[in-house]
Order: sequence, then C-alpha cells, then structure tokens
Amino acid sequence: MSGILLRCAVLLSSAALTGVLVSAPAADADEFSRVDRDPVEGASLVLADGHEADTALFSLRVADQASVRAYAAQADEEVRPRTAYVESAWSDNPGWTGAGQGADPADRANWIVSHSYPTVDLPLLTRVTGLVQLDERQAIAGTQAALWHVLDGAEPDPLANDLAVVALYEFLVAGSEAATGNATTRSVEVSPSHVEAVAPDAPLGPLTVNSAGPDPAQVSVRGAPASWLVDGDGDQVTQASDGDELFLDVDPSVPAGVVTLHVLGLDVPLPEGRLFTGRDGVRTQPLVTAEEVAATSSTTATITWHPEQTAEPSSEETLEPTPTEAPPARGEAPDDGPTEVATPAGADDRIPEDGLARTGTWLSGLLIIAGALVVSGLLILVLGRQRRG
Repeated sequence: MSGILLRCAVLLSSAALTGVLVSAPAADADEFSRVDRDPVEGASLVLADGHEADTALFSLRVADQASVRAYAAQADEEVRPRTAYVESAWSDNPGWTGAGQGADPADRANWIVSHSYPTVDLPLLTRVTGLVQLDERQAIAGTQAALWHVLDGAEPDPLANDLAVVALYEFLVAGSEAATGNATTRSVEVSPSHVEAVAPDAPLGPLTVNSAGPDPAQVSVRGAPASWLVDGDGDQVTQASDGDELFLDVDPSVPAGVVTLHVLGLDVPLPEGRLFTGRDGVRTQPLVTAEEVAATSSTTATITWHPEQTAEPSSEETLEPTPTEAPPARGEAPDDGPTEVATPAGADDRIPEDGLARTGTWLSGLLIIAGALVVSGLLILVLGRQRRG
C-alpha cells in the first residue's frame, strides 16, 4: 500500500510540473543583432570644427547567424556594448529621407557603401579613385567620412587629414549626389504596422506582408487567446509570401484584446546599405551595413480591438441633485457619521475587467505546483507514520 501511495505522489508532482512546462511559452531564438567582436580600426579623422574622431568598420552579427560589416551613421554617438540591434526602415527617420534638393541621404549612403570598401576590394578601389596607394585604414576613414557627411552633415578638414582619405571622401561624396533607388524599406515588412477595431464582427485586417526572401516567411500571433491568423478565404495560415494579405479572426467571446503579429524571414537577402538601430528605441550608434549577406530578419505589427464605448449622457438630461444636510447650528458638533464616496466621473465607461482577455498561465501553473507539493508532503508524512508504527 505504501508503495502505491508513494508512486501516486511522484506521478502527481511530475504531472503538475509537466503541465506548467508545456503551457509555458517556448524560448524564442534571437531575432536581433549585436556587434559581436572588436571592430577594424580606421585612420582618425580631423573634422572641420577641429574635433578628432575615431573611425572603424564594425562586425554586426545578424540574428545570431551571419556577420556583416557595417559603418557608423553618426559622428557623435557611441556603440553601446551588448546592445541589441534590429533592422530599421530609413523612412522611420524623416531627416534621412526628407524631400529636398538632390538625392535622399539614405540613397546616398547606399551608393557610398556599394562603391567603396569592403564591397569593392582595395586594389580596384585604388584604381577607380586614381590613387597611387590606398590601405585598409585609409579606405575605412574615407568611407566613414563620406557617410558622416551625407547623414550627419560632418565635413573633414582637407588640410589636417591624409591625402588619400580626403581623395576617397571627395570621390564618394561626388558620386552619391545623383544616387537613386529605394533604400527606405526593410527586408521584411508588414503594413500597416498597427490595426485597431471597435466591436469587430469580421476578421481584422488586412495586413500585407512584404519579404525579400525566396521562401515564405513564418507568421504567428501572441497575446490574446481565441484568435487566429487567416488568409482572405478564412483558412488558418502559418506562412506568408511576399504580397500576401493576412487577417486576424477573433472569437466573439473575447470582447477586447491586443495581439502582436510576428513575421520571421529565413535566409533573407540583406544588401549593403541597410540601417540597424537599437531595439525598442534604445539609444546607440546606428549602423549602416557595408556588404551583402543572407540572414534571419523579422518584424512585428500590433492588432487591438475593444467594445463600443457606453454613450455619454446627453446635455438635456437633468441630473438628480444630491441631497445635502443642513449645517449644524452654532455650538453643535458636526455629525461624524459615514460619508458616501462619490463615484468618479466616467467610471461606468471603463471596459470591465471580466471583458478583457486573460491568460493566467503562470498563475494557474504555480497554484498547481503548490497543490501538488502539499499533497506529496501529506502522503510522505502518512508513509512515515505507518513505517514507525
């Protein structure tokens, strides 16, 4: 009998732990990038204002896969160690894609990295610029100076810098003046990035997926329960090709919720000139990729819905006056009886908590574990008493 009780206790504890582990979300693979090793140093630059700036060619590990070399986009910002980077659209920064005279700064930056080191090797770059000699440090400094000029307005002092650096800088700046192209989009995008609906009676959307990858991107949603991604025919989907439209089908029993759409592209081509910035708005040095690589790329969009708001009382309605007591007569103590607390205005317009989507996964899991441990302890005490008896 004691053996059966002991086995029951073990099975109960194991079942509780297994249930919690199964219900817990799986750890996602890194979908962000980091500067993963020491950069290659370039020659120092003396700017027109007299400030001396270091130059470097960074190595950016994209989504824990391939590494791509990249330049800094700004002259007065630092790369923060271990900062997570994500691919960003140039169009998210109007200063780099504003409509003005000449080419957009984003297109000029794309032209510069496409026509300089390391995309173009040193011997060929030396010949096309008409230089006698050009080493790696000079090539990095000249390219960095050109990028800082078109993106940050910085100019090197022509008399205080190496002649080869200045010559490469002038070649790249002049060549980028007529640059054209489309450097404003990400390699994987979803549009629009946010969808909001009130009391939806049909699937929410559409959201259009754009991907430069050869294979369909993986799509999933996280957040509110009882919601599924579907295509235009209402069929559930887990993948989307370039140009596909997605919708979120929501169970009517969930009156409000927030869902995040995740799009993950594998082996997506990342050409040179892509912009990477700190994830979640973290301030760090923006980086511009300087060579082409194929790597994992991802993006997100949010979908929210909520019930219709309760109608406000019309101005014609007369509010019933609140009864008040007469002030106490001279010499009488005020009544210390209970005082009613007024209901704040607009409290009835709030969405009731019972109507919000809940998950409760970890809370219920912890309660299951606690119950299992209590039962197991009681069974062990019973077994111990039986053995002593």
